[in-house]
Amino acid sequence: MIRTAVFVAALALAALLGAVQLASSAAYGDLAVRPSLPAALHDRVPMLFRPLLGGARARAGAAVHNGDVATAERLAAALPDDAETADLRGRIAQAHGDRAAAVQQYVRAGDVVRAQALIDELATTDPDRALADQALLVAAHQNDASAGEVTGEAWWRLGQLQAAAGYRNEAKRTAYWRQAEASYERALALAPNEETYLLAAGFQSLANGDVPAATRWYTHAAEVVPNSADAYAGLAWTAAASHDCARARDNLARARTLRAATTTAPSTDPVDAPLVGPPLKRCTTK
Repeated sequence: MIRTAVFVAALALAALLGAVQLASSAAYGDLAVRPSLPAALHDRVPMLFRPLLGGARARAGAAVHNGDVATAERLAAALPDDAETADLRGRIAQAHGDRAAAVQQYVRAGDVVRAQALIDELATTDPDRALADQALLVAAHQNDASAGEVTGEAWWRLGQLQAAAGYRNEAKRTAYWRQAEASYERALALAPNEETYLLAAGFQSLANGDVPAATRWYTHAAEVVPNSADAYAGLAWTAAASHDCARARDNLARARTLRAATTTAPSTDPVDAPLVGPPLKRCTTK
């Protein structure tokens, strides 16, 4: 009889602990996975397990999630000034709509995903601030060997922002575009076969007048992705820039064929590209 009672009590305790574990991720997480049992528990009885779970940091995270920013700020004020608290303060700043402050905190916290998402948003409204924040994000992670993939993407995005800054600021264009080329090369050092980075490096090298480097990047892109219309468009541009019109026309024809076969979306023909297209157009009119 006593054994049975102990067994039943143990089962009840296990069930309670299991429910607490399930509810914990829902109560203090982002509830990203739906449908799920934790999310269902949170939606139906969000406060049921709160007294059993977490400390001040967890309660502050839950408050942010539930829109109670004042409570989150009060709890966060007493927390140690570490990476987890910086991430929490970033979420609080984001809840206030202060994206710039949120990015600063996410960078401190090492939260690349949240920082990058906000920098991408800032790029459309405040590109200069986005460029500065992207540089901070890269600097914070450039020596982190365990974050090679995200660091490579961060370098590539930095290159994009530097290239865009060069278009906006003609007086500093050369400097910005040299920086962009260097950033793409840093991205490729971490991911040497990433087509997106190869194409960006090829185009930037060509724009900077370094035809051999551009040819090298575009050639490698075509080797990595043999049906890349953009890689063959790049090879057509570099051939034209080298005054090899026969090779330029061959690569242009291949680029057009591949583009017609792989996409239905309208796109600019390589000969009409404003910056690098004119030499290729001259090759096709001879």
